[in-house]
Amino acid sequence: MKPSRKLPLDELDLAILTHLGENGRKSFSDIAADLDVTVSTISTRANRLIDDQVLTVLGFLNPLRVGITVGATLFINCQPGQVEAVAEVISVFPEVSWLALFSGDFDLHVEIRCRDIAHLTELLIERIQTISGIEKVRFSLQLRHLKLKQPSVSLLVSGETSE
Repeated sequence: MKPSRKLPLDELDLAILTHLGENGRKSFSDIAADLDVTVSTISTRANRLIDDQVLTVLGFLNPLRVGITVGATLFINCQPGQVEAVAEVISVFPEVSWLALFSGDFDLHVEIRCRDIAHLTELLIERIQTISGIEKVRFSLQLRHLKLKQPSVSLLVSGETSE
């Protein structure tokens, strides 16, 4: 994913993002009432935020409640010139929830979720380590999730750093 240009957001956009960030199922009617604007204003703004790829509304699965109990972080070094190709292959694995290009000691940082240790072992040995262009894979097993949350909208307001 290539970086995109920063889109200007006004106070109403930030307020809508805050409401939907707290409860993605909150109705436009409720948001409009809270912000003292019309429902059509909220609908128009929210749809623009979605169209501009500022906002994605989705249901977030709690993996632990459905039997996806093992999480791990992979640190991957690639052969020169192979990072993009390796990332492209890894990005389609259903176990991958987050993938980023890094500078420093490793090229790719990958967050994965698996059903169990057998599933993790299969993913690592039979699929990840057989990808052409990978030089080295290091991983850390996640023992327990302590926080899972999107960044706060308050970070978009200059000078604010906490909620």
